[in-house]
Amino acid sequence: MMQGHVPYPDEFVKRYREKGYWLDKTLGDDFDEFTGKYKNRVAVSAAGKHVTYSEMAKNVNRLALHFVEKGLRTYDTAILQLPNELEFIYCFFALVKIGVVPIMSLPAHRDAEITFFAQFAGAKAHFMPASFKDFSHQEMSRQARAKAPSLEFGFVSGKGVEPGFISISELLADRIEERIHVESLKRYRPNPMEPGVIQLSGGTTGVPKLIARIHNDYTLNYRGIAKEINVTKDTVTGIAIPVNHNFALACPGVLGTLYHGGRVVLIPTPRNDVVLQAIQNEKITLMPTPPALLIRWMEDPDLARYDISSLEWVIAGGARLNAEVAKKIKPVLGCNYFQNLGMAEGMAFWSRPGDDEDLLLNSQGAPLFDDDEIRIVDENERDVPYGERGELLVRGPNTIRGYFNAPEYNKKAFTADGFYRTGDVVRFYKGRYVSVEGRIKDTINRGAEKISAEEVENHILAHPKVENCAFIAMPDHVLGEKGCAFVLTRDSRSLTLDELNKFLKEERNIATFKLPERLELVTSFPMTNVGKIDKKELRRIIAEKLKKEEGRS
Repeated sequence: MMQGHVPYPDEFVKRYREKGYWLDKTLGDDFDEFTGKYKNRVAVSAAGKHVTYSEMAKNVNRLALHFVEKGLRTYDTAILQLPNELEFIYCFFALVKIGVVPIMSLPAHRDAEITFFAQFAGAKAHFMPASFKDFSHQEMSRQARAKAPSLEFGFVSGKGVEPGFISISELLADRIEERIHVESLKRYRPNPMEPGVIQLSGGTTGVPKLIARIHNDYTLNYRGIAKEINVTKDTVTGIAIPVNHNFALACPGVLGTLYHGGRVVLIPTPRNDVVLQAIQNEKITLMPTPPALLIRWMEDPDLARYDISSLEWVIAGGARLNAEVAKKIKPVLGCNYFQNLGMAEGMAFWSRPGDDEDLLLNSQGAPLFDDDEIRIVDENERDVPYGERGELLVRGPNTIRGYFNAPEYNKKAFTADGFYRTGDVVRFYKGRYVSVEGRIKDTINRGAEKISAEEVENHILAHPKVENCAFIAMPDHVLGEKGCAFVLTRDSRSLTLDELNKFLKEERNIATFKLPERLELVTSFPMTNVGKIDKKELRRIIAEKLKKEEGRS
């Protein structure tokens, strides 16, 4: 067993196999299956290139042979930090096919994260771009190697590969399969019960925790979601958020689309003009996106210039899709949408095609599988009555049983009987559908009155002048915390706190204690690496402002 991985208990392994959730197939097995089945179809489009399934298979097998020849072996770990480009696809599948476990690092990660991943997981290789947003990943990798002796190889995509690094382009040009038979790769097939991918926790504080997803649970993840939302060979999935992220890779993402013979379009940036042009040119039908980016696209003044009529569905994930935003999707973009509550740790809640408007607007969906177990509990971990708010605890066939190599933290993050404490505050809405009310840490504690930031944001977004907003806690000497609203208005229109609160009281009828007590107008929001509004940074900004104001008084 891979050191540091928390296995599933035997009784659950037996159950999940008997019920057909786990098929004991690896990510590499699935790759060989769908590339053989859909040989002549276009699999991936990126930077104007269109690669068929058979071409993809050739390049993946070629790289896998090279990786083995260089010295990578089953259950080694490798930091995969490539951006949205073809080399990511080739390297990812080549690694998982020979059982090397990729750590899905984002291109925006820097020395603190990369060195930590290398040291903590004993990474043997680092995959990086030669050039990305004027930052030298190769220099960073050199520094990481000096601190992490395990980091033996640096593989680089693109031009400008420096001495001491290995060019991925040169490996792709070298027909090693004419010297070493592709069949030899079979000896490196990993155990489906071992980690296939290491994803990262989505928190914005500290270094991310490592999430080891086994082959059995990760293949179930993308197959299950793709089936639920009717992904077919005609699906064209656009990926504008970092492809390394779990949402983009496997929900259903790259993996779920390719498994069904569809086409993946890798978009290099989430910038409005680039995304809208890609939808028009590539006839994209499905787009996963955080709500913050979705709002940007819908509010783009040049939206009408693009033909996005091919777009059938958007998947809102990573944060709650507020009802006021959801109502605008069909009239503005002309497509339908899926609600989603997902987590890199595993369990995914989804709305279904055909769900009525009430479910779409007021819930984030239901779990995928019958054996997905859900508890909603109070602060003493007692189950709350149906319909009341509490923390969501989950356990199931695609939910991890512990973070990688983190035994002490796992005691806090998981219950004794294996439920993952998500930190999401939810309530049951109808049946097994759940409505997300916020995060335990995304709550304003105003003199012991708990205010859900998500709830207030939904009301603020209903104001006709508001394009987007974030409601956060700001420190207060008397009450502990008060609510501060950061607001981006439409067309830079003026808005006062009194005007906003009058609307919230008279039009939205919210309780007085929930009203924002400060308004900050902004022209843009700081964003996390995965496209969410960075509330940690907003809390820092307002805390600094308050300190300066107190110093002047």
